[in-house]
Amino acid sequence: MRSLWSLTRLGRPQPHTVYYQFEKAGWLVPNEPIPWNAEAVYVEAFFRMPRGTPRRKTDFVLYVPCQEAVVPESMRFLAEEQLTCLQFRVRPPTLSTTAEIHWQHHRVAELTLPVLGREQFIEGLRLQLMSLFVRLGEEQVACKTIVSSECQGLAASAVLSSETSLLPIVDLPLEVEFRSEPGTVKTIPARLTSAQLAERQALVVVGPKRFPRRIGTWTATWLLDGRPLASQHVRAISRRQFQRSLRVTDTRFVVQADDGDVQLVRKPPELHNVARVGPCFIVESRETGMAATCSMRVVASFTDGRPPLVLQEQSVLITDGPTVVAPGIVEARDATKISSFELFLNQQHLGLLPLKPAPTAVFNSEGGFLPPPDFVWSLAYEDELNDRLNKLIENSDKS
Repeated sequence: MRSLWSLTRLGRPQPHTVYYQFEKAGWLVPNEPIPWNAEAVYVEAFFRMPRGTPRRKTDFVLYVPCQEAVVPESMRFLAEEQLTCLQFRVRPPTLSTTAEIHWQHHRVAELTLPVLGREQFIEGLRLQLMSLFVRLGEEQVACKTIVSSECQGLAASAVLSSETSLLPIVDLPLEVEFRSEPGTVKTIPARLTSAQLAERQALVVVGPKRFPRRIGTWTATWLLDGRPLASQHVRAISRRQFQRSLRVTDTRFVVQADDGDVQLVRKPPELHNVARVGPCFIVESRETGMAATCSMRVVASFTDGRPPLVLQEQSVLITDGPTVVAPGIVEARDATKISSFELFLNQQHLGLLPLKPAPTAVFNSEGGFLPPPDFVWSLAYEDELNDRLNKLIENSDKS
């Protein structure tokens, strides 16, 4: 009679908000598919109760298919919103289903509980921005090719992303397997922090404590529960092979004017119009994704026969992109006695930057010419020759 009187005179509770959240690894995640390894599911419902209707927990029941009906764990009244809040705790369902909330045996609300399966979660994982880093001294450099003798450590990094939070990965071992051609294998676990697990993306970096200095190809394979997700490769080469791959791709002159303005020019400057001048060599490796260091020496050769002077010797990080080697600038009055700047790698000559213009051939009255003295061809002379040829072509077109 009490229930009938409540339905006819006071009406049913009106649902305001109904939502769920699952619990995993100490986190409560709302409104995401419930993973297969969730620890519990909480359903919270906010009702607007008719005036005069008694508020009793035992009047409400949550029904989930294939589970026993449960009453609320807690019930509280929100005075400002005039809402009654109920919280239910149930076991995670094994399949997506619909739950119902009943009040005095009458359905007053329902909600869908979607379930995320193990295979579905694994298929939704993505590895992005994968890179391999080599440790060279205090630097970590992304690479695809390294010098085996100077490698002090190798690390693999990637951004792990998911369509949901990464919490389910707690029960799936994430590892990186480092394997070499001769068969050496090192497997390193990848750990995520608690804050990373709650996000949908996480940066993961893994590196073995010791890395053998061996020539060959190394493969870093990301594994999730023993299943390969992606692989990266790095080649370890000898120092001799690295040195053979080096080349000077361009040269410039660093010129400082009297007012302090600094600029790069291709042609040798007029020394009486500048304050200081110096060389600039652009060096790179032919090896793809190269990352290595080497000691380079810039030498100044003089016109009066004096022994060459070492301007600077420095350790340079070389990649497969342009690397600038610029030892500095000298006074213009001192540069008048310098014939060229040369770049050396140990005893290997890499490039020449002459400070004097290329010598010209002198024609005689019979149509012949006197050849210029012997000199070393350089990229600067190449640019000068191209400029003169272009002027000849332009003049011929005009005529």
